[in-house]
Amino acid sequence: MPYGSTRKYRDNRTGRYRKHRPHESNYFFTADTLTAGLANFAFKTSTGMAEVAADFATELVEYAVANAPWEDRTGDARRGLQAEASIDDDSLEVDLFHTVDYGIWLEVRWGGRYAIIIPTVDAIGPKLLEKMNGMISDIYYP
Repeated sequence: MPYGSTRKYRDNRTGRYRKHRPHESNYFFTADTLTAGLANFAFKTSTGMAEVAADFATELVEYAVANAPWEDRTGDARRGLQAEASIDDDSLEVDLFHTVDYGIWLEVRWGGRYAIIIPTVDAIGPKLLEKMNGMISDIYYP
């Protein structure tokens, strides 16, 4: 091929003829979508986990209040059942607890006859795992 002549190559993608092969034009990609996508994934996943855990904490309290085995005298122990959900960098925690000072005795005294925390976790704890299982498939990651 003599100096200065141009040879045309057909572009397979568009079907048009070009002067140079696609690899000869030195394309540089400057848009980094992977880093932003991974950060978005982590944010949406942790947000979704926090929402599921907060809803589950409410369910824990409702179940514990409805199924507490003791007979109320003042109603303080039943009203004092609370739950909190917290999420850190690498852990998710849902705590169910008493706010009255004698709540520990309801749990351990008399062989656990008046216990409500462990029976509540045993009864509806697996629901949290089921909700977390389906949570990731429900989140939309654009």
